[in-house]
Amino acid sequence: MTKNKSSRLSAFGSRLTTVISVTLVLLILGIIAMAGLLARSGAEQIRSNMGFIVKVQRDAAPDEINRLKQQLPEYPFTASAVYASPEQILHDESQYLGEDAAEMLDINPYNPEFDVKVTPAYASADSIEAIRQRLAADPAIDEIITAPSTITNVNFFVSRITWILLGIAGALLLISFVLINNTVYLAVYSRRFIIHTMKLVGATPGFIRRPFLLAGVASGLVAGALAVAVLACSQFWLASLDPMFEQAIHWPDLLMVSAGILLTGILICTLASALATNRYLRQGYDEMFMK
Repeated sequence: MTKNKSSRLSAFGSRLTTVISVTLVLLILGIIAMAGLLARSGAEQIRSNMGFIVKVQRDAAPDEINRLKQQLPEYPFTASAVYASPEQILHDESQYLGEDAAEMLDINPYNPEFDVKVTPAYASADSIEAIRQRLAADPAIDEIITAPSTITNVNFFVSRITWILLGIAGALLLISFVLINNTVYLAVYSRRFIIHTMKLVGATPGFIRRPFLLAGVASGLVAGALAVAVLACSQFWLASLDPMFEQAIHWPDLLMVSAGILLTGILICTLASALATNRYLRQGYDEMFMK
């Protein structure tokens, strides 16, 4: 009786160790995924502010300006197009300088202009250059001011961050699988003689493997659920501190991350259980005494 109780406690301890190990790994993977979502949200925010300045001819007729007011927002690349008259620009410049710019200048040197923001799909240097060439053919437009180097640097930074996070996640997943595989292997090792006894009474490999695989699925599911619960609580806590986090990481995205964490936990534990069980299914009785 004491021996059976000790065996059950040992099995429970091994399974608990597996669940805790997998939970910590999945939690780190979830944090990396959330960091990726924050980086993507920040990149989208930056891209939403990308665009160019369309300077209209100084002597453009009001009809031409009204045409551009109607035409620019209708393009598929336009997220917004804000018009500023020469008087408005001069007024804003005066507020910025803290002096009356009209008194400093004999004439108003500013052209009417549109501040055009592009949609994220067109927030690249090549796309904006193509847009510039297209709009430059309009006779009412005097100049189009772009900042291709800024756009290129932002996209390069976002791409670099994405690849770094993917590399960290991949390396962590590989290392974690090795560690979890060793943990599961030790748990199966304590039951190796049960596997051998089941083989002697004619149990098929599938029948012997099934309870270990089910235990792996259960361990992965519990570990994934614990990791998801910690991430969800962290999201609530961060959102209570700053609403920016709630806007940056939307709940549908968090649900996708949670589903990925649960699936990853189940796959890791199930695969580790299958590998450990298959090892002892292939061993003979004498080999059972060797680690």
